[in-house]
Amino acid sequence: MRRRALIASPLLLATPAVGARGVIELMTADHRPYASASGPEPGFVLTLVAELFRMLGLQVVFRFLPWPQAEARAAATPGAAIAPLARTPAREGRFLWAVALFEDPSGFATLHLRPPDTLEEALALPRIAVLGGGPAEAFLRARGFSNLAPMPGRAEALAALDRGEASAWFCALPKLRANLGRPALLGPPIFAQPAWLALNPKGSDVPVPLLREAFEALEADGSLQHLVLPFLGARQ
Repeated sequence: MRRRALIASPLLLATPAVGARGVIELMTADHRPYASASGPEPGFVLTLVAELFRMLGLQVVFRFLPWPQAEARAAATPGAAIAPLARTPAREGRFLWAVALFEDPSGFATLHLRPPDTLEEALALPRIAVLGGGPAEAFLRARGFSNLAPMPGRAEALAALDRGEASAWFCALPKLRANLGRPALLGPPIFAQPAWLALNPKGSDVPVPLLREAFEALEADGSLQHLVLPFLGARQ
C-alpha cells in the first residue's frame, strides 16, 4: 500500500493556544532521537504523535520539561498527553493508556570492550551505568543486579564510560545510538517494552477509539514502519 506522507517538521512547531478546543498539550522531554527541543527535526515520536492527532483534526503543542516534571504535569493537567511513556505499576492508574506506539529495545553499550550479549555476561562486569530511577535500572535490579551505577542523566553516564568508571551503559538502544556520538559498541536487544502515548484521564478531547484506528491505518500502509524502524535498529 502507498505510505502516508507524514507532516513536515515546521507544522509540528506551530503553537496554537493551549486550552483552545481541539488543541492537545503533550508533555515530553528532550530525549533524542525520540523528542528534540531544538534542531531541524522534532524527533520520531513527536512526528508520529502529531500525525495521529492531525488525522483526528486535532493540533498538538509540545511542552519540554525534565522527565519527572513532564510526568507530574501530565498527571495533574486535565486533557494533557505524554509520550513516550513506559507502562509501570506506579503509573498505571495515573494515565489512560491510549496507544502503544512501538516496542522500545534496550541493551548494553561500551567504549572499551565488547558489550555483553546476555544478562549472565553482564553480571560479571564491575559496574554498569543506568539512568537512575528509570525502567532500565528497575529491570536489572529485578534480575539480581547489584553492580549498577545509577546516573542522574545521559552526560554523567557517558562520562562514566569515558573514564572507565563504568564498564557498560544499559539503556534504550535508540537513545544509546543518539547519545554516544563516537565509536562505540552496541550489544543486541536484551528486552523491549512498549512506548506509550498516554492521556490524562480527566477532561480529554481525544476520542481514544479513533486515535487507535488512526494508528492502525499508519501501521497498515507502512508509514509507521518507515518512520520508526531506522531508529530501532531494524531493517525496513
